[in-house]
Amino acid sequence: MSSISNTSPLSDDEYAELDTLLAAPALEGRAMDVSMLEGFLTAVALSPKQLAPGQWLPWVWDKAAGTTAPTPGADSDRAASLAQRHHAYMVEWLAKDPDSFEPIYECGPEWSVPAWCAGFVLGTTLDKPQWAALAVSHPQYLAPFQHLATATELDDEAAETAMDGVTPSVIAINAAWARQRHLKSQAQSQTGATVLRELPKTGRNDPCHCGSGKKYKKCCADADSAAG
Repeated sequence: MSSISNTSPLSDDEYAELDTLLAAPALEGRAMDVSMLEGFLTAVALSPKQLAPGQWLPWVWDKAAGTTAPTPGADSDRAASLAQRHHAYMVEWLAKDPDSFEPIYECGPEWSVPAWCAGFVLGTTLDKPQWAALAVSHPQYLAPFQHLATATELDDEAAETAMDGVTPSVIAINAAWARQRHLKSQAQSQTGATVLRELPKTGRNDPCHCGSGKKYKKCCADADSAAG
């Protein structure tokens, strides 16, 4: 039995292996690379609505439409296994130690910033109501990803500002939605039972639970309503 848990981070060799598998000629360039995949899975892991692999994995193989599946085989099984393990790790990382988050492109120049952000933006389309509400209540959280996803130059002031904003935005989004994820987790673990709120309901004029310092009604109320 393997000693690697489902939430173990991928090693450098496994990232390289996954990148090679996703670039296989048989996939005809339709699949994401690891840079895009990690941005995509960051958005998927952040979403208050838990997304099953069957909802996001098709997009890994077909980043344009999410409809073309690979030919079954050892290589596609291995790639899917690595992608799902990385997703499980991202979920655990953002739940347990979100302040230490860093995108993979900070680990080396071989990983693309625009591809990472394009993956993140694509990931937000899998749970449109939640992200649409966040775009209304906190447009500044999404601005870095939207700017960099289509950037052709990364050495101008706007791109550098956007790159500086990626990690803080991920951490802020995670904090804004921590309450929703907690309540959904409680509901799923108490099937058929009355779900008790372990966190008090935030009044509309109370300080927002995300720590922004704003009143709840001017901050996360719209996103919370969409998640409910």
